[in-house]
Amino acid sequence: MSLSRRHFVQLASLSLLAGAALPSALAQRGEDEAFSPENMASFEGLTRQSFEPYVRERFSVSLAGKALGRLTLIEVKDLTSATTAPAARGALSQRRALTSFSLRFQGSGGQLPQDTYILSQPALGNFPLLLVPSAPGSNPPTYTATFTSFA
Repeated sequence: MSLSRRHFVQLASLSLLAGAALPSALAQRGEDEAFSPENMASFEGLTRQSFEPYVRERFSVSLAGKALGRLTLIEVKDLTSATTAPAARGALSQRRALTSFSLRFQGSGGQLPQDTYILSQPALGNFPLLLVPSAPGSNPPTYTATFTSFA
């Protein structure tokens, strides 16, 4: 089945109306309020360069208010050129530039499952981050977080 532009716009409009009418149905809640406007504002203006000074620094990690240990930032990698095709980059550059980078962390204990954790670092503060195991079963475990945004 082909999705026409008109049908897509109708579905998007209905989704927006449903979200406005029933915001609690679409909201994710937890003790940490990981997706509160205050926490999400902490990502405003973050770039790859924001994290580079913290390579080899330790970040505390917690979930639902429970401390789970520490992760060491081992790599900050630019993904913009690798993930954006040349034709798409040209089209986006006329409107907004796409930036993408990843953070790679190394754990020191047991394997953490993929989830959104609260990371804490003295200079950066507390912020929610989706961590994905990079190589499940590896010892020590590693995790990747990817950022993609329009500049």
